[in-house]
Amino acid sequence: MQAVIIAGGLGTRMRPLTFTRPKPLIPLLNREMILHVLDRLPREIEDVILPVNYMIDRMRQFFMENDVGRRVQIVEEKIPLGTGGALKNVENLLGSRFLVFNGDVISSINVDEMVKRHEDNGGIATLAVWEVEDPSAFGALDLKEGGRIARFVEKPKKGEAPSKLINAGVYVFERDVLRFIPDGKQVSMEREVFPKLIRKGLYGYRFEGYWADAGTLKNYIRAMKMLLASRGSEINLSVQIKEGAKVEKPVNIGPGCTVDGSIGPNVSLGSECEIHRATIADSALFDGVTVQKDAVIKNSIIGSGCRIGPRASLTDCIIEDEVSIKADQVITKGG
Repeated sequence: MQAVIIAGGLGTRMRPLTFTRPKPLIPLLNREMILHVLDRLPREIEDVILPVNYMIDRMRQFFMENDVGRRVQIVEEKIPLGTGGALKNVENLLGSRFLVFNGDVISSINVDEMVKRHEDNGGIATLAVWEVEDPSAFGALDLKEGGRIARFVEKPKKGEAPSKLINAGVYVFERDVLRFIPDGKQVSMEREVFPKLIRKGLYGYRFEGYWADAGTLKNYIRAMKMLLASRGSEINLSVQIKEGAKVEKPVNIGPGCTVDGSIGPNVSLGSECEIHRATIADSALFDGVTVQKDAVIKNSIIGSGCRIGPRASLTDCIIEDEVSIKADQVITKGG
């Protein structure tokens, strides 16, 4: 059985980080996001297929330089074809049953158990299902007793969703699903295919633990918090924590960092970061970031090689790689 990871989008919601890297290669707890997806694959999945449009050379280079323990085949998607078109584009590589993962979904799902449930139900497709407070930004569904999906509505208006249960972006598909996707055109699985599969046997699989779509700043920080809560802190042995510094766990601190000030909770520092008596909480700093005295960073992502000046304040923002923030500069919501 193969796994397809849908990871070819432009990553517009994570700009400006995605100006210099494809979204699947954005670090999350100092590992590229796509590696967290690969972690969830069953052991017997040896072949992984990635339809890619944006920055395909970067993706190829990454998998040439990193052995992930599986064969990874990157297939060029010359124009973006949506979630359905991307699958149709790799049809000739797929067998009778295959897995599909959205490339920015971070979860605790037990895929082996999901596949077993799919086999027991005997349907054409099974969707992972998660409950949220507001389903209006997702595909909401009506899940009947026994697990069958009776209705699927993509991004329903508030108050019009069939339930608070949503499509969690992990699927088990029989090959017959591909018959419902037309060739050579942009197709949305969520809007155009799933509603057609209901009469063919579309099932939902609910799971426990954690789930996040890490494709926005808010959800990326939420995914980071969930992973830290699940896995605990990790501080590399080479990290220098200055006398008087306060580190409030959980945190993930990479090799070669120097830490002073107040760090945490829910902070990830890449390698070789230098924190000089600053305050950082609920944020991710990528490799080689320097933060000067009395700067404050909250609910933000700071790109590689950035230099944050003294007394600067950054809240709810994404800062692209190699940017210098001046002393006393204040940035909020979007940089």
